[in-house]
Parts: sequence; structure tokens; C-alpha cells
Amino acid sequence: MIVLITPTGARKNQFELCMRWMLRQTYQGNVVWIIVDDAVPLTTDSVLDDFRNNWIINKIYPKPRWTGQNTQGRNIKAGLDAMKALYDMTNVKGIFIIEDDDYYKPTYLERMMEHKKSYWIWGETNTIYYNVTYRKYVVNANKHHASLFQTAFTIEALPHFENNLNHKFIDAGFWAHGPNKYLFFENYLAVGIKGMAGRNGIGAGHQWFRNMHDDIGMKYLTKIIGADDRKQYERYYRDSRVAQYDILTKKRF
Repeated sequence: MIVLITPTGARKNQFELCMRWMLRQTYQGNVVWIIVDDAVPLTTDSVLDDFRNNWIINKIYPKPRWTGQNTQGRNIKAGLDAMKALYDMTNVKGIFIIEDDDYYKPTYLERMMEHKKSYWIWGETNTIYYNVTYRKYVVNANKHHASLFQTAFTIEALPHFENNLNHKFIDAGFWAHGPNKYLFFENYLAVGIKGMAGRNGIGAGHQWFRNMHDDIGMKYLTKIIGADDRKQYERYYRDSRVAQYDILTKKRF
């Protein structure tokens, strides 16, 4: 089986899309999806036990509840602890951090597991961060690591992963120090989606900045994920000229 861990909370729109992307996954093996929701009110109630055949849903509600601080590492640890307590680790073939606000192609889990081979850590490079609010994107030149939402690892690498949970950017530390790793590129099996309403993120692309490329007509995003999936992000557009004004005047929104 494989284990998916999703730290979330106060991101209803994002999580509903995450459910949509997971529901379409073509991977045929057994899946455990551990959802860690630390906000009030809960925004993960829509995931039911019968979400999919061969999928087991576990929900974790860590305390103290989120009040604005960065709880990503704490919540991922809660998910990993639940995994170790509930399941035989010898049966776990891969562990994935499925981030609630990112886009995953239907073949994501299937192709990632096909790339696993004998590696302990593996993931896709050349991450795209796409801000759907401003319809701008940037291609990250991450040649030596994969972003957290594009990373998978085995139980052999679990201690190395847990050693980096206190880092602001868990992925960079994990890839820098973890052994037996493999990077590949397959035309964007996943895309880092930024800028949706709700709880703020900490990674690149969440806010407007000058080096991002314009994609007002969303043609670039359409090329990567297709027109039908792109439609899910159309309603979040906000004129970037307003964003620039807000930044310069320090107006919060």
C-alpha cells in the first residue's frame, strides 16, 4: 500500500479540489489517506469513509488548533505518527505528502510509483508555481531537489524526513541530506497552485512578485493541465495591478 498525508485546515476551496484530484487517480493499489485538519471549523468533513474502493480514510485533529502560526511540520508529524501507530510499516511501499492546494494529474500516483524502482527518495523537478489569483507563473529552477508536493519516499528514508520537519522548507533539507534519491522530469505530473482564498501558504508564488510571467488568458496553464481542469481555477482571478498597488501601500487583503 501507499500512504498519502495531507496537512490542511481553513482551506475549504483548496481541499475540495484536492479531493477531486485524488478521486481521479489511476493508481490501482491500496491507498491510505491520512488527513490532518487543525483548524476550526473543520473543512474536511466532506471526505467520507467510502471515498474510493481500496482507499482507507483516516482523519487526525491535532491540538492546539491553528491560530495563524506555521503548523505544517507539526501536522505532518501527526500524520506520520498515526501511520506508524495504525499500520504495518513493512507493507508501506511509498509515502506521499499531498498538499491541499496543488494540482495533481490523474496519473500522478501511478507514474510516481513506476519511477520508484529501488530508490528511497524520488520526485519531479522543474516545479511550476502558478498563482491563479493573478494568473502569473514561475518555473522554479530546482535541479537538485523536488518540491514537497512532488516528493515521495520509503520507510527507509522516514528518519531523514522526520529530521527536517522543523525546517521552514522541509523539502530542501530532506533532499540535501537524504540518501539514495532520484530526480526526474515528466512534463509536470503536478503543479504548485498558489493564491487561492483561505489560509496563507509560505512557499514561492503565493504573493505577486515581478519575476513571474503573465498568463492572463490562462493559455499556459491550459497547456499543462487541460481546459477542463483549468476551469476549476478561473474564478480566482484578481488584477495584478491592484496587487502591486496593495503591496506598495502595504494594504492587506
